[in-house]
Amino acid sequence: MSFRKSILGLATSLAIVASAAVDDGCDALATSYPDITFFPGTERYKYENEYSWTSTTYLGPSCIFAPQSAEDVQFALHTFQKHEVKFAIRCGGAMPIDNAANIGSEGIMMAMTNMSSMAISDDSKTVTIGAGVTWPALYAYLDQFGVTANGIRSGNGGVVGAILGGGPFGFMAYEFGMSNAAKSLECVLADGRLVTASADDHPDLFWALVGGGNNYCVVTKAVLNTVPISSALIGTVSWGTGVSDQYIKSVEQFALHGAEYPKASFEGQTRWVPSRSSEISFDGYLWYSGEGDVPHGLENFTAPVLPITRGNLTRTTMGNWTNEFNYAPPLGTRAIFHWLTSAASAEAARIAFDTYYESIASLADVEGFSTAFSMLPITPIVTAAPAGNAMALGSDDSPAIWYVESPLWSNPEDDERVLGVHAEANAKIRERLSAAGLGPLPFMYLSDIQKTQIPETFAAYGARNLRKLKAVRNKYDPDRVFTELVPGGAKVAYA
Repeated sequence: MSFRKSILGLATSLAIVASAAVDDGCDALATSYPDITFFPGTERYKYENEYSWTSTTYLGPSCIFAPQSAEDVQFALHTFQKHEVKFAIRCGGAMPIDNAANIGSEGIMMAMTNMSSMAISDDSKTVTIGAGVTWPALYAYLDQFGVTANGIRSGNGGVVGAILGGGPFGFMAYEFGMSNAAKSLECVLADGRLVTASADDHPDLFWALVGGGNNYCVVTKAVLNTVPISSALIGTVSWGTGVSDQYIKSVEQFALHGAEYPKASFEGQTRWVPSRSSEISFDGYLWYSGEGDVPHGLENFTAPVLPITRGNLTRTTMGNWTNEFNYAPPLGTRAIFHWLTSAASAEAARIAFDTYYESIASLADVEGFSTAFSMLPITPIVTAAPAGNAMALGSDDSPAIWYVESPLWSNPEDDERVLGVHAEANAKIRERLSAAGLGPLPFMYLSDIQKTQIPETFAAYGARNLRKLKAVRNKYDPDRVFTELVPGGAKVAYA
């Protein structure tokens, strides 16, 4: 028998063994929990498999388990290890990395959809939520108590996923900082223990979870600090086309001086939809949580400096505003994120903006292609809290400008082309920023990276923090369950 045939035979045998193991795992779940174990061909399976907003993550696991309690999670973890079955954990499904929260037929997906409870404390200063709660639902729930949470701006992402990805980053981060939304996290360890991680209990695990991704445990519950803001001036607005110079200058000035007005916030989203227009539109979100109807700190984003051409600022609640959006893209949409950073400089933003749109112009004929190039001016308040976080993020990391690319397209056949063009574009952006001495900066935000950026993400946390992240992983998961049996996402052990 040839060596090649021997290798092929071994591979086939291993595949058969793996298939039998996952079948046994699904059978064990279905036997004990028939009402919350779902198989291909059922409506609930389709719903959970396609729960994410991008079809790049519709991987088709052998079965899907949707626990209703921490005890259910404990049983599932025991089952996965007993049968040596690979699995994925999905909370809100916002991350477009294909296998970060789903898995193919070689494994089982654990969908946290059923764990959607919410309960506010008697003093309304904290709220306890299940791991399946999404931001729009949480904001709407908190509205009735006259408070809100320091979360993302918009999007139907999961609350817990945002915490594990580095802490939610949105409007209120400019006043309260990012990464500090959670007061405690309840999770099931690989050995089945249910523990609470906080500043007082298992503080090393709590430190590692915020920004450490899916490397440590299955989070089942979170206690969040609420924010005493009952309403704000919020707007989804556009400044039209042809205003790049002032728009970019306004982004720079907010990064440099926005900390003087912590109740004001801005996120810029430049957009190109070639099927509609060859022009790039300059859009964004505005926020002001101070008193009155004058948004102090947003003068550079309003007339006469930069007149708004569509939309306006309206006083409303976070729950009402974020639930006005239709978060479902056209069925089958492909998507990625890509993360970039630079100094707080109009020159840097101009380099990034011009290079990106010049480089991707050839994608105009790709079916369903559109893109957003977000510009996020970052002030020292955003990066200052909490001190000593796992990401090594601090006030010396700002002022800065962070960027997120989020292209969409329709067909898998165009994946290689779209991804290839974006790879070339980002190489050019980094090269030009570096040549100008304006970036990229070291910080990486796990929630918004592209899959190709995984190798550099945990390394960007710094050698000292990376050693600690690995030590915490070794302590709480010595058998490497969340490394070996959860193959998707960024792995601390491999950084």
